[in-house]
Amino acid sequence: MNSVSIIGNLVEQIDEYFRYFEYETPYQDEGESNPKIPIKFWTNQPNSRLIVLPKSTRVAIHGHLDINQRFGTILLVEQLEVLH
Repeated sequence: MNSVSIIGNLVEQIDEYFRYFEYETPYQDEGESNPKIPIKFWTNQPNSRLIVLPKSTRVAIHGHLDINQRFGTILLVEQLEVLH
């Protein structure tokens, strides 16, 4: 199994289970936007804390990559820490 630990910002909500997570890359062309990946909380409950936190909340996430029929590769969140 793979493991991911990453820091970034929560962005737009997709539905009651998914939202986008925006993260920075070490090298990026000028004017290029940060990449986004769909994320989902591992409990598979609607409107989890991951979904209801405000847009632009900076978080640290620990989880793993998974496959979803709708989105392809997603980040399945196991631990979430809000950064201030």
